[in-house]
Amino acid sequence: MTRWFSDLALGVRLALGGGRASWVRLALTGAGIGIGVAVLLGASSLTTVLSERGARTAAVAAVTAESPPSGRDVLYEEFWNTDYRGESITGRFARATGPGAPVRPGTSRVPGDGEIFLSPALAELLASPRGELLRERFPQEVVGTIDRAGLNAPHDLVFYAGDATLSAESGNTVVAFGGELQDRGLDPVLSLLIAVGVVALLFPVLVFVGISTRLAGSQRDRRLAALRLVGAGAQRVRRIAAGESLLGAFAGLAVGTALFLFARRFVEDVRLLGISVFVEDLTPSPPLAVLIAVLVPVLAVVTSIVAMRRTVVEPLGVVRDAKPVRRVLWWRVVPLLIGVAALSTQFGAVSGEGDGASVEVLVGGITMLLLSIPLLLPWVVERSVGRLRGGAPSWQLAVRRLQLESGTAARVVGGVAVVLAGGIALQSVMASAETSVVDRPLPEVDRSRVDISMRHTSPELIAQTVALLERSVGVERVHPLRGLSFLRAEDEYGSVAIGTCDVLRAHARLPSCQDGDAFVVASERMPEVGFDTPLAPGQQVTIALDSEPAASGPRWTIPEFTRVAPTSEEQGRYGLMVTPSLAADLPLEHARTSVMVLVDPARPDIAEHVRNAVAPMTWRAYTTYFGETQAPQRVQEFRSIRQALLAGSMITLLLAGASLLVLALEQVRERRRPLAVLAASGVPKGALARSLLWQNAVPLMLALGVGIAVGGAMALLLLKVVTQPLVLDWAGIGVLSGTAALMVVVVTLLSLPSLHRATGALGLRSE
Repeated sequence: MTRWFSDLALGVRLALGGGRASWVRLALTGAGIGIGVAVLLGASSLTTVLSERGARTAAVAAVTAESPPSGRDVLYEEFWNTDYRGESITGRFARATGPGAPVRPGTSRVPGDGEIFLSPALAELLASPRGELLRERFPQEVVGTIDRAGLNAPHDLVFYAGDATLSAESGNTVVAFGGELQDRGLDPVLSLLIAVGVVALLFPVLVFVGISTRLAGSQRDRRLAALRLVGAGAQRVRRIAAGESLLGAFAGLAVGTALFLFARRFVEDVRLLGISVFVEDLTPSPPLAVLIAVLVPVLAVVTSIVAMRRTVVEPLGVVRDAKPVRRVLWWRVVPLLIGVAALSTQFGAVSGEGDGASVEVLVGGITMLLLSIPLLLPWVVERSVGRLRGGAPSWQLAVRRLQLESGTAARVVGGVAVVLAGGIALQSVMASAETSVVDRPLPEVDRSRVDISMRHTSPELIAQTVALLERSVGVERVHPLRGLSFLRAEDEYGSVAIGTCDVLRAHARLPSCQDGDAFVVASERMPEVGFDTPLAPGQQVTIALDSEPAASGPRWTIPEFTRVAPTSEEQGRYGLMVTPSLAADLPLEHARTSVMVLVDPARPDIAEHVRNAVAPMTWRAYTTYFGETQAPQRVQEFRSIRQALLAGSMITLLLAGASLLVLALEQVRERRRPLAVLAASGVPKGALARSLLWQNAVPLMLALGVGIAVGGAMALLLLKVVTQPLVLDWAGIGVLSGTAALMVVVVTLLSLPSLHRATGALGLRSE
């Protein structure tokens, strides 16, 4: 063991004392590994981000009671949310019964009547010209800012306002804050998307870390030959080479940590595809950070030793310039077959709401399929470029270089192919699962209608709301409607709506109407919601009151009615509708109130004007505009995960571009003498630049082919797992492929200054 340490230490000393060339190689290796380490540290912070968010969510969860405890100050709270130009704003109104009432985390005290706490993002929005129309909704006096303890993300639009009208009847009675962590499972399809995305995004990073340790291999081998000349054994030479790689790995760890800490400072200012995190949350998990610190040096040493398995270092040279042994195919397809077999065992395991799939088998199968890409690419590139002949001088220079050494280029672009394959699989699963995860949008949307639901209202408040709406900009008609639920038989609930004839005509197609009429709104698609048998006049029903058991409410007799159709099949109101004179015996003090507002859809920000009009009603009024998409929780989860995976794909593609750039710069530096000789012999520098372009483009084009093939196969297998039809997102494949092709051009352009220096007269100098 002592000999191992001494040999590794000698390798480190040789790398440090090898002159300017060694330092340049160390800088390139450190930069390459550092980029990968920074990405890995960011990925290892995901668990901390989720746990911190979960802890804050649990800390602000209200502990409620049915009735206020005697002799104890409590808090009455009511949740409320509104929208502003597509962004959701959430908050709570509160009233404390005394100084001992619980204080919501993130705030210094309970706001008084007419006071409000704002999140930093909401305060900034209200202060900006973009939030001018929103200010009418928050006339309260701002008394403070909600800090990190009360937020999930830096860009949350959240408020906390005081309201003296809240009571035990109208709000939740809060006795404390701080609930239990909710471990709510995700949809099985979403879980599968996360598994594919994490593996597909992190695997290329490990590939690039391994490749970065093999830069400038020819110079290292010449130093090792000199060691053999002075008597070092072959095994010791390999250990010394591992020591050189170890130094690069440690330099990469330092660079990656510095990059991560530097980028972490600006993370709150970045909102990538709607995702943002706090600086403190972006902290690597200690076990994962230790694993990265151990894995990177081990990977560097193993990669270095494996890279020398066919390199014979002799005292007078390196048997490296000889024709390399042709790569065999059989063992390279083994991971592909294992991955196909693993995923095949899970066919149909993720279907509907059930989830019988094995996460270990799925992740293992996906990993094997992605691992097959960097294993297959060197064989594909070698066989492909070996058959190329002729062409322009720049093409011949590039092809000949690839024929002599195609392995490194193939391994680097393997990371790009892995990103492409993972992206194809992700996009295909998302496109196919959209029908089951994302609710089908309504075929027709009435943009001239805004609905307002009201709570805990009185006739005076309803009249005030109608008056506010009638004075609002762009409002044409206002139709208030009151409603009650009734119980006809066991588990057979219906609804009765009370309104004037003008109001009822807005909801149903009435042949005629006068006070004293009643109607049942139904259609072929929805005959009578909630009933096994049709409703009949004269039947006795029980009115359901919110504060009492349904069966204990007052009795009511169904009046004579006419069956009519709704004004809109998709957005119409169904059930029993009566005019005011028939509702004299109904307990209208328990009725729910809704207001249909007909507006001019051509007026800009019409929904915002309506929301501003009912702002004085605060938590009593919820506004829904049918011209805006209302996404349910599962849809929001799906979109959030898709955005996170797309953001990760962008970062990984940038990493792949950085890997190509590092490789191109190292190749130019390593070949500066041959390039200088070619330029001195009359070869135009333009031809040399084009050869560099072809040298980068040929492996990448082959990588795209392999990536599309493996990604398509993986998409087919995963869709069999979730029992969905095969749908390939050709637009997404085109975007990813086009981005990869653009990277080749950008990398070549960035390499031109280095090429210009290498082809100068000083490049002919020999030491």
